[in-house]
Amino acid sequence: MAPSFLIVGAASLVATSNAAALVATSKAQMMVPFESFVELHRRTYQQESTEYKDRKALYERRVADAELHNSHPDRLWTAGVNKLWDWNESELQTLRGWDGSMKPDGGGSRTVRKHGTFLQQSDLPKEKIWGDLYMAKHVKNQGDCGSCWAIAAATVLEGHAEIFSGKPRTFSAQQIVMCTPNPRHCGGDGGCKGATAELAMDWVLKHGSAEDFQVPYTGRDGQCPETGRNAALEMAQLFTGAAPGASTFGMTGWETLPKNEYEPLARALAERGPVAVSVAADTWFSYESGVFNGCGKDAVIDHAVTAIGYGEEAGHK
Repeated sequence: MAPSFLIVGAASLVATSNAAALVATSKAQMMVPFESFVELHRRTYQQESTEYKDRKALYERRVADAELHNSHPDRLWTAGVNKLWDWNESELQTLRGWDGSMKPDGGGSRTVRKHGTFLQQSDLPKEKIWGDLYMAKHVKNQGDCGSCWAIAAATVLEGHAEIFSGKPRTFSAQQIVMCTPNPRHCGGDGGCKGATAELAMDWVLKHGSAEDFQVPYTGRDGQCPETGRNAALEMAQLFTGAAPGASTFGMTGWETLPKNEYEPLARALAERGPVAVSVAADTWFSYESGVFNGCGKDAVIDHAVTAIGYGEEAGHK
């Protein structure tokens, strides 16, 4: 069996080709009154409190903006309510959990092969979406922890492990959050305060990974658990010389793709599998469906997501 070669997309992808395919989003609710929104999402704001009034004003402003956007008949994407519509921008920044401004100058990632050497020069299919994989049908929820980097890495690992073995295998995002060191503050201060998918991939390559049932996701920082290593794994490592865990799920390395280049990302998706991508996600907040085209030319990387494919919708890439 050929080993699986896991791929990490480099920061910074600013524009998406097909947001519906690239980012798994929960189905947005209809434009409901704030009182109904509070009840639906079990908010505990006290009526007539300052916080309640501020949250309501913020929510209603977003509803008005979404309705205005949706009133344009030539729009490519539709806005809709989601469970974060009463969160302020500071809270949303913390949630996205990837601060590109904190990456040190010259900060790189471990690349086990040179860029482009593993991608075959062939015509790309018009569409490729890894929607049948287990990870695409079981989307992880990071909660209020800035763990997008760990969620993206664990999701990509799950996709490639299934492609390699033909069987689903989970990877504990919680273990990655608690165990991945971030001494240079790449993308944040580590754990729920942000890091990068590259750091997560490197940690898993060296140490292996527990499954979700062994270290369930809590969305909180904590002490790194001694889970995921066992006698059989140690024996396999002894005979193969592989990194811990590599023999059990086929990981031999990972690679950073060139920044902001469309073809290497599309080719990696078509020929290898899902890719972890660092993105500027602040303008995606109201996205519900369609082809998102609201990215500006200037952007700050602030989130990590999993690209699961590309294609066209109504003639738009």
